[in-house]
Amino acid sequence: MSDGNFNRQLLPKTELASGLRAGKAQMRAKAEAAFDDTMRTFFPTESQSRIDEIKSHFMNMLRN
Repeated sequence: MSDGNFNRQLLPKTELASGLRAGKAQMRAKAEAAFDDTMRTFFPTESQSRIDEIKSHFMNMLRN
């Protein structure tokens, strides 16, 4: 008879959550690379500090 507490060893492994996190991390890395390439292509004369500021804002938007 169960008392409501489960032994984690008896539960099936859930690879779904870790797979989703890995997929999100890959997409975030691709978005960051695409952003860098876009900034270099369309704004080649922009200062590096301004590009870093814009990139920081973009990455924060991805996280939220």
